[in-house]
Amino acid sequence: MSDTLDKKLHEAINRLNDKQKKAVLGIVKVFAEEEEMPSDHWKYEHFVAEMEDRYQEYNSGNAKLFSLDEATNRAREAVKKLKSKKASYGKTNHNPLQRMV
Repeated sequence: MSDTLDKKLHEAINRLNDKQKKAVLGIVKVFAEEEEMPSDHWKYEHFVAEMEDRYQEYNSGNAKLFSLDEATNRAREAVKKLKSKKASYGKTNHNPLQRMV
């Protein structure tokens, strides 16, 4: 990176308030993590080991398999259940986030 660009970044960051600096830091961290992570997951030993375990489980017949329709229905039911909980959450007196007056 050029010295000029470093200087411009430094000057701009110095003019920000703390809230803005935290937002910038979050963005910078995302960029840094993207650079550190290889795009090919097969380079990670733990990923390869997990895939091998799942493959062996599948081949042995011990894996629980779902058809596309079953998986879709299960996902829809889970979303419906979450939406139902969210909708009814504020209607009860048992909201732990609600202050007691």
